[in-house]
Amino acid sequence: MTKPYHHGELREALIQAALHVLECDGPAALSLRGLARTVGVSSMAPYHHFADRSALLAAVATEGFVRLQASKQLIQASQTDVRLALASGGANYVRFILDHPNLYRLMRSPDFADRALYPDLHRAAAGPARTLIELMTRLIGERGLQSPSPNQGAQLLWGLSHGIGTLALDGQLPPDGAPDLAYEGSLAMVDGWIARHSG
Repeated sequence: MTKPYHHGELREALIQAALHVLECDGPAALSLRGLARTVGVSSMAPYHHFADRSALLAAVATEGFVRLQASKQLIQASQTDVRLALASGGANYVRFILDHPNLYRLMRSPDFADRALYPDLHRAAAGPARTLIELMTRLIGERGLQSPSPNQGAQLLWGLSHGIGTLALDGQLPPDGAPDLAYEGSLAMVDGWIARHSG
């Protein structure tokens, strides 16, 4: 028996079910027909929302970036010291990677590189980067830094956290200590920029 979902509710239900399957069983376990069974609708119902499996995966990856952005914004709102906000953001990024390994790998999949094919995904992916650049702009303004630029600083901090997170994910670093490592590394980087200007 199928459930009487409203149009938008079914799409959201399918995405949430896909997130659960992804984290538990990996991307290979995801199929539109399988999700239809999971949420209790006809096998063709998901095709009203997703043209194919790739479209479903892109929607799931988009939801990942939405969740990552929401967590970054919470840090930005709760931490008034921009130095600590940047360091906390680095630790949060690593925690996200380790808490959602399959989702993170999907979010970073090269299969979604075409912006024209996946505009919603690329808009969502730009959110966390934009928040990081905003924090860097604040740091530069408050401390009167001449370098790095907001973009360069954001790239360096992102690269640090991404590297630590993926190394921990691959078993090359102890996962328990990885968020703290990203925090300390980010703070050291920020304080190095400040000290260089002060000196």
